[in-house]
Amino acid sequence: MGRFDKLVGGIATSGLRIDKPGCQTPTLVFLHGGIPGRTPYASSAHLWGACLEQFARERNVLALDLPGAGATGIPASGLTVDSMIAHVRASLDALGIDRCHLIGHDLGGLIALALASEQPARIAAVSTVACVAAAPSGDMIENKTFAYPPPPLWSRHSQAWALERIAYSHHPIDTALLDACMEGAAGAPHRAAQALMSTAAGIDAFNMSLAQTKARFYETCRGTGLAMPVQVIWGSDDPLGTVDQALWLFRLVAGRQSATQFHLINRNGALPFREDPAAFQQIVAAFYDETG
Repeated sequence: MGRFDKLVGGIATSGLRIDKPGCQTPTLVFLHGGIPGRTPYASSAHLWGACLEQFARERNVLALDLPGAGATGIPASGLTVDSMIAHVRASLDALGIDRCHLIGHDLGGLIALALASEQPARIAAVSTVACVAAAPSGDMIENKTFAYPPPPLWSRHSQAWALERIAYSHHPIDTALLDACMEGAAGAPHRAAQALMSTAAGIDAFNMSLAQTKARFYETCRGTGLAMPVQVIWGSDDPLGTVDQALWLFRLVAGRQSATQFHLINRNGALPFREDPAAFQQIVAAFYDETG
């Protein structure tokens, strides 16, 4: 995969991209999860790992660093879900991507669903992966998976602890992943996000935007529904979200969109694209080919 750096709306924007010569099908656009400056591991496009190379053998692939992650800066409007959605939309415009299939992990999945609601003509299909951010939560007890990370926060040991907490086993948490997480944690965007998320105002703004984005998405699902096929991919042993939550997300989308699929990958946690990349690729590729 080739790394790109581009100025989008005055914001330094980065990610990974490879174009397959002669490929005319919609680009696969990957949106990583994790809340910059708040999730106890530094996420960015690197989180997808080797699965990007596998998809790039036959398809055009783009994996964006979301604002505040990797080498992508933070919009002047601040770090909110709305600013992330707007920046992804502007990035697709700047990179000349007119039609794509969105694959979003957790928060990236909610961003993908929001974009699909706003720009149905542009989005061919959506695959959500361990998308706790979009799943109904009801009155569930607060998830404590990331409680009490070992200090210092965002050190190599602390990030390894966080990633191993959400994976079914420690095997996918390799040296390359931790090296990339450490590089991300040392970058200016992550430090800026950390500063924002260390304030009550920054956290409140993000949480309010998250709630509003989910509300708009639920309204779409209960109204006209999403206009494109959607699939929900989940790990059977995801500590951040239950299978019941995954099924409620599926039911919510499927109520108005019959071309909705649900896939549960056995013995996987919150990172199925790293934990079982072969199964993940098969599920996404089959869905992509069917909807394409």
